Amino acid sequence: MNLNINRRTFLCLVGYFYTANLFAKTKCKKTPIQPIGPFYKETKLSNINDLTNNGKALGKIIEIQGKIVDSYCKPHPKCIIDIWQANTYGKYNHKNDLSENKIDKNFKGYKRIITDDQGYYSFKTIMPGSYKIFDDIIRPPHIHLLIKTVNNKRLSTQVYFKDQLGNKKDIIFNSVKNNYLLEVSFAKSDKKIRKGILDITI
Repeated sequence: MNLNINRRTFLCLVGYFYTANLFAKTKCKKTPIQPIGPFYKETKLSNINDLTNNGKALGKIIEIQGKIVDSYCKPHPKCIIDIWQANTYGKYNHKNDLSENKIDKNFKGYKRIITDDQGYYSFKTIMPGSYKIFDDIIRPPHIHLLIKTVNNKRLSTQVYFKDQLGNKKDIIFNSVKNNYLLEVSFAKSDKKIRKGILDITI
């Protein structure tokens, strides 16, 4: 009798630690929060995930894609994503941007999209330019995202680019732990459009 109980207990313990270990491996690290900043504005939902105005916008065309999941790596379907960024000259299409950086009339710089049933998203845009906050502070290229899930979770974050040296000096990028989770690496390709992947955990 004791042997059976011990064997049963042993098997339960093995099962528990196996499940716990498997569970630990499937946990996703949360994407760091980044400030919304002064240039956010709401836009209408669009079924066109292209900010380049059919390629008319100035600058290098890039494509960002990924998946939005929870901390257990389960997908967040039908998330609303607000996207906004500076143009190739580092100028936002916003009344609060009083800089003297050039305007690109073919680049709006704002878009609202929705993820699919599995939490996947993608959008095409141009590589944003850097811009000065103060004389000695320059923000590296980045793209703002504000994500809202169907169960009312929200995340404000920013997309950075791994090949940008300015990331190491950026106050906002370096204000959070695990900031490497915000960096996109572009896959090597002969195509004109550079593609990068950024999965986001809320």
